[in-house]
Amino acid sequence: MQTLEIQVPDNKTRLVTDLLKELGVSVKVKSKTDIPNADTKAAMDELKAGKGTKFNSVEELFNSI
Repeated sequence: MQTLEIQVPDNKTRLVTDLLKELGVSVKVKSKTDIPNADTKAAMDELKAGKGTKFNSVEELFNSI
C-alpha cells in the first residue's frame, strides 16, 4: 500500500473525498493547522540535514537552556 498526499481546492474536498472512498481508498483529511509553519519547517529541515544538538534526556535538554 502507498501513501499519497494530494492538494485539493477547499470547494472540491467533499467531492474528491467521496470519490476516493467510493474507490475503496482510505482518506485522512489534513487540516491547515497540521501543516508546520516556516520556522518549524526550517528547524525540521535542519535536523534532517544532521545539524542541531542531540540530548540523552529531557533533563539534559532543559539544563542546556
